[in-house]
Amino acid sequence: MFDQLPGERGFDFVPATTSLLFTVAPGLALASIDGLPALPYDTVDMAMKAASTVSMPVTQDMDGVLTLQRTLGAALQAAGLGAHLTLPAILLREGQQPGTLPIRTFALVQRLPEHDRYVPLGQWSLNDR
Repeated sequence: MFDQLPGERGFDFVPATTSLLFTVAPGLALASIDGLPALPYDTVDMAMKAASTVSMPVTQDMDGVLTLQRTLGAALQAAGLGAHLTLPAILLREGQQPGTLPIRTFALVQRLPEHDRYVPLGQWSLNDR
């Protein structure tokens, strides 16, 4: 997946910079790694390995989302990645308050800022305990 050319990943340009976002729903990001070079394969690999270590119950409330955020942040930090954790106020302001549906997964997407596009890179399930 990570050795493909840009056109094979669904876009036909190479962005100057990009961001990686960990999300639980559209518009609800938990963490971001910003200002990366166009196709940061090593950073993506490190982020995916860190995300695969996150294990916690399915969540339905803001406390659970914040616990997921802290757990993911700690895994990214342990992997040596400087992730920016999204502030809880921003999560709430986006109108994406958890509580109506259980959050069972989180995903890593590449944000292409100049083109307002998102490329999915990976998805992980939370353990249903």
